[in-house]
Formats: sequence, structure tokens, C-alpha cells
Amino acid sequence: MSIHLHTSHEQFSLKCDNATFLATLDGNRCRTEAALHSEISEVLRFPDYYGRNFDALYDCLTDLEWLGVDAIYFLITHPALICCEEENHSEELFKDVLRQVLENYQQHPVHFHLISEKSFLLLITPDFAK
Repeated sequence: MSIHLHTSHEQFSLKCDNATFLATLDGNRCRTEAALHSEISEVLRFPDYYGRNFDALYDCLTDLEWLGVDAIYFLITHPALICCEEENHSEELFKDVLRQVLENYQQHPVHFHLISEKSFLLLITPDFAK
């Protein structure tokens, strides 16, 4: 239905009930790709069959209906630290997945709210500045 982007510096309040899910991913705990997959699967309650790779991440992020909610608020703190200890392109792959997920949620019945630093949101969605 819709996508809402917020910077982590904005104040907001949430009434969490059976229709709303809030998850926080701390980049400080996701400095490697393995740590990222472990942390994100825990905070978003991914099913046990989660494959711990970026294709599986996309699949799970675009099918969060097992949470049984109408709105998901996903706060990413310290995004610059995500996969910072990797020498491969894991950080860029993560951003690419988020980009694709946001595109998917434009036509999705669940509202997906990504909240993070403005500089990180601009890397994922350049249109955010408009």
C-alpha cells in the first residue's frame, strides 16, 4: 500500500498492538555478513528455513506476513557499520536488497516503514531527498 521513510533523528511515537511490529537492527552488531544474517533473522523473527544469504533475505523481507501485522517499523541504527569488516561487497548487496524490498512494498498490503539516518536512506532511495 505505501512506504514511509523516516530519519532516525525524527521523533515519532508508536502504539504497538496486534497490528504493528517494531524491529531494530543495530549495525554495530552486524559487522560481518554472517552476523548481519543472524541478527536480522532474530529481530524480524524469520522462519527456521531462512538461508542466510542475500537472496533468502529478499525473500523473507518481502514475505513478512507470518508476523500477522498491518504495519512494520524497521529501525536501522549505525548503518555504516553493517558488513564493515567484510572485504567483499556485502554492504552493497544489503543496500540492493533493501532497495528492492522497498520497491516491492509499494504494491504490498502491509505497510513497511524503514527508519534510519538520512544519509543511509539517500543511498537506498535517492528520491527520499525530494
